[in-house]
Amino acid sequence: MITKCCLAILAFISLSVSLIVHPAFADDLSQWKLPSVPVPKDNPQTQAKIALGHQLVFDVRLSKNNSISCAACHVPSAGGAGITARAFGHGGELGRWAPAWDNAAYYTSLFWDGRASSLEEQTGALPGHMGPITAPGEMGSKIEDVVEKLNSVPEYKKQFNKVFGTDATPEAIAKAIAAFERTLVAYNSPLQKYVRGDKKAISAAAKRGFKLFNGKAACVTCHTPPNFSDNMFHNIGIPQIGPLKEDAGRAAVTNDPADKGKFKTPALYNCASRAFFTHDGAFDSLEQIVEHYNKGGNPKDPNQDPLIFPLKLTDAEKKDLIAFLESLTDKKLNEIKSQKLP
Repeated sequence: MITKCCLAILAFISLSVSLIVHPAFADDLSQWKLPSVPVPKDNPQTQAKIALGHQLVFDVRLSKNNSISCAACHVPSAGGAGITARAFGHGGELGRWAPAWDNAAYYTSLFWDGRASSLEEQTGALPGHMGPITAPGEMGSKIEDVVEKLNSVPEYKKQFNKVFGTDATPEAIAKAIAAFERTLVAYNSPLQKYVRGDKKAISAAAKRGFKLFNGKAACVTCHTPPNFSDNMFHNIGIPQIGPLKEDAGRAAVTNDPADKGKFKTPALYNCASRAFFTHDGAFDSLEQIVEHYNKGGNPKDPNQDPLIFPLKLTDAEKKDLIAFLESLTDKKLNEIKSQKLP
């Protein structure tokens, strides 16, 4: 039987080999350039569709009693994430922090536990897929009620027919919102300018932090290029706080005990704008989350990923690492506002 100690040794060897094979990981900039966003064939991007989705995510009429919009939990100025440690909905305080929608277009699964496979599914508008719009504790709507409300608004009815050739439907609502979310990409962040050739786009401290990210700090093990996420699930020893006594994480989807406490690796673009971090909002600053990793997470957690180990970063190195994370901020995404609603 392979013990946890053996797994930790194997993980360390794997990481060491990775760094040997790529001794200048941070200098190989091409792999960090954000590519074009994947777009499903049955939901091509159009400006009219994107504009419609932009309206919908700010419209409280998508909720049960016209009080909550998508953007109430995914706040643009907070990196597209929640401004409270746990999200609040019609059921009161929920168990998880609202994850960022910035750069979510590159994810291969959505939600902290990965239970949705596309941005369309994630909305909760599609039949058979529970998400914010229809989750009882969140926006709490019945999708047929949302459809009826939107079709009762002449301008919305006109827009849906222009974009989809039909009145509002659950599928059209999901596709419009997903189309808008696929535009929320940090192409204009200093780091993206840097990897595209502008050597002055990030500071000397951020450049040192980039090398730490890819080397001593070992962040790149899970926060891989180009989106700073391996699209996988890890238990990083986060303390469970909030209304839930326990959160099974990925195990609630897979029913595999080995996945207990594992959560999706979040992308890091605009993370310096976020008010909280981790699945339950356990930390409220970059300094706190960096220190969590620096001390090796929580070794007492029997399910903690063996890839988590003490980093032994100096205070100066921690500051450089944070300077790098700050270079991932695309200010334009933080400035998105609601359009005029019909």
